[in-house]
Amino acid sequence: MASSKNRKAAALALAVVGVAGLSIASAAQLNIGTASLGAGQEIVQACQDDEIAVSFSNEFASSTVGYKVTSVDLGDLTGCQGDLNYAVTLTGANGAALAELEGTGLGTTGSKSIAVPVGTTVAASAVEGVSVVIFS
Repeated sequence: MASSKNRKAAALALAVVGVAGLSIASAAQLNIGTASLGAGQEIVQACQDDEIAVSFSNEFASSTVGYKVTSVDLGDLTGCQGDLNYAVTLTGANGAALAELEGTGLGTTGSKSIAVPVGTTVAASAVEGVSVVIFS
């Protein structure tokens, strides 16, 4: 009788190990794509070693009771030239997004700056941070 119990225990242990192995194998084959939801990580390289200068252009607007941001000016883009895309997010209190701006084409080799227009009304006094991502 002991041998029958040992076989059942061994079979159960083998089944548990098999299911665990399938779970690990499934996770190892996770692909990043647009067809399904997934997660992944990829190391990317900066288009330049120097910092990108960020400044703002403002104008008075009675709708914001003060000044509003009209553009985010990105400068010192000597290494990030060509047909690259960019995304700029202006953030306010607690990191809340005030405006999300996107575009493409940072200019040719001679161009070292770009003005990204802000299409919505954003009070200059509300801006506490800015995030810039340049990608292809």
